[in-house]
Amino acid sequence: MYLAEVSIFAIIQVVPLATQCNSYLKDMKRSCMSFLVVIPLTALLSFPLTITGQESDFSWSLANPESQGFSSSMLNSLRDSLIVKGTKKLMIIKNDKLVYEWYEDGWEDSVRTHYSASLAKALVGGMSLLVSLHEGWLFPDMPVCHLIPQWQKDGAKSKITIRHLATHTSGMEDAEVKEEKQQIMRREGLHPHMDLPGWKGQFWRQDVNPFIVSRDSTHLLSIPGTHFNYSNPGIAMLSYAVTAASQANGYRDIPALLWQRAYSPLGIENKEISIGYKKTFTTDGLSLVQSWGGGAFTANAAARIGRLMLHQGSWQNNQILDSKWIKRVTNYTHTAIPGEDSSQVSELYSLRSENNTYPATTMGWYSNFDGVWNHVPKDAFAGAGAGHQLLLVVPSLNLIVVRFGADLAD
Repeated sequence: MYLAEVSIFAIIQVVPLATQCNSYLKDMKRSCMSFLVVIPLTALLSFPLTITGQESDFSWSLANPESQGFSSSMLNSLRDSLIVKGTKKLMIIKNDKLVYEWYEDGWEDSVRTHYSASLAKALVGGMSLLVSLHEGWLFPDMPVCHLIPQWQKDGAKSKITIRHLATHTSGMEDAEVKEEKQQIMRREGLHPHMDLPGWKGQFWRQDVNPFIVSRDSTHLLSIPGTHFNYSNPGIAMLSYAVTAASQANGYRDIPALLWQRAYSPLGIENKEISIGYKKTFTTDGLSLVQSWGGGAFTANAAARIGRLMLHQGSWQNNQILDSKWIKRVTNYTHTAIPGEDSSQVSELYSLRSENNTYPATTMGWYSNFDGVWNHVPKDAFAGAGAGHQLLLVVPSLNLIVVRFGADLAD
């Protein structure tokens, strides 16, 4: 029933969206928590709100919260609680109506973007993969050694597929140390990324090309496809593969691909997005741009990407991306999930323990397919980044939520 028969007010819940509290949602850093907003359905009332774009004449329309099943007073209470937690941008969209929008002074979309942290894994890495799948340049179970020749003679890495990299099941180690070690480093005045020794520190400092570090120095902790292990270097190699496929088809790099095939058709302006710290690394003749982090977005840009996903690749009656691939990148496909005892789960049989509330990964997104987020429809999916940067899409409720700001944890 997905709350359609519950009360008219919004249900606000803080839910886990992380794993191992080490790096998997450092996206949801430290507390491994994020908020989700679930709204029942009602009628509609709207007023025009114009947001100009480059190639789309689409504009959000503004709706009275009550007309969409919200309580204005509860949304205001939510806003107040989020302000205390350092929220900078908040957008809630229901039935393509902008029902709530708030910005801290100086953080309006017209003024500045907000860093995305690992939300870039969805908005940059996931979207560039989606375009490549749509075009037929890649397919999920394609061994990436076809695009990364240095892995062709590596018995283990030659078995890594696009799906493995995109779902953090490649077995590749992350460029992190455990939270306990990070705490010790902080007490000693060391940075938990920049002051790491060896290849892990090189990856973050980028005094050595991080794509070469990811390709040549990252260890495999498990056989590809058998276990979940969140991996920033794994996403780096996904970007490597996507870039190789894109360049072979006439696109210089991932930003060029995304602006032409995804962002501009949605009416997103150039000033609304930056990618990969605006840095490019040249490797094997490829122009490589980070997609594991380093992005910055307006709330409007993130919401428009969410709307494209919500509408199964359709934008203003124009099928930009094949709905088949939207479903395949957001639906769970029985890949390994986080948790010591949870190598995989299914709708019929769950290996989750009572305390394992970490969501499954799809190809670029997080999935609620098995109801791990209580009271949230199972078709919900999200992208998320450190400090609780969030894009939540709930198709059955026709709902999009964008939140940027500081860490929500105490």
